[in-house]
Amino acid sequence: MRRFPTSAGPAVGVAYSKTTPDYIRRNPGSVDYVEVPFELLRHDPAVAARVGTTPVVLHCASLSVAGSVPPAPAVLGSVAEWIGRTGTPWLGEHLSFITAERENSGRSADPYAPGEPWNIGYTVSPPMNAATVESVARSLEHAAAAFSVPLILENPPIYFPMPGSTMSQVEFISEVCARSQARLLLDLAHFYITSQNTGKDPESELDRFPLEQVVEVHVSGVDTDAGGCWDHHASRAPQIELDLLATVLDRAPVRAVTLEYNWSSRFPESVLREEIARVREVVGACRTP
Repeated sequence: MRRFPTSAGPAVGVAYSKTTPDYIRRNPGSVDYVEVPFELLRHDPAVAARVGTTPVVLHCASLSVAGSVPPAPAVLGSVAEWIGRTGTPWLGEHLSFITAERENSGRSADPYAPGEPWNIGYTVSPPMNAATVESVARSLEHAAAAFSVPLILENPPIYFPMPGSTMSQVEFISEVCARSQARLLLDLAHFYITSQNTGKDPESELDRFPLEQVVEVHVSGVDTDAGGCWDHHASRAPQIELDLLATVLDRAPVRAVTLEYNWSSRFPESVLREEIARVREVVGACRTP
């Protein structure tokens, strides 16, 4: 596999789906890299070969950096192995909790995996408070000792007020960065969803966001249903995301912009080309910080 491009401007890539290898073959040079989930590689190592010589950025949802249950040593070891095998320049991980303590799950809980912590199956925002900031900082120190590349944190979507929170998400992420010097993966769909669900103006919130720490940006679709705003990786990004992207690229040292259209194998190839062109147009119009 080739190493991640080191050109002056941000690279443009796509998140892996089962149609990605064919897309790359039919559209050579269309994308600069592919973002591949660690979990997929762990269960199907052949995915690494399917992207050919296209550079890989490794994404992850297994470390539970904002939770109270640390990842098992075997998980850390496997992540470290795939960091080396892919040549990824960094590891993206969600600023979320994914596992929970078994002893707090109740007497009637189903022990589907005896001896293992609960995997709740989704990256959930933690309580956003000072205690969680300290916990995340410790998790990042632990990861720094285990991995040879930086760990960058992705903002999760907020769908409802998080119990135990004393901070907004922007305040929480800013405190995490101040405490740990963390670098960030700014998911603009999640950012917009959070602003809509919490009644905040996304442009004003972006002005308060620690953009100087942003390394990678995600762009994907958004759905509005049942009075809320939701993640949707099988629809075009709304124009507001492209407007926010322009602001981010003008003010942040972004190295990569990833299009996360990976929920449907029926996402039209022609539409993906158009979406890549939209993002490249924004990238081309912005100065490089």
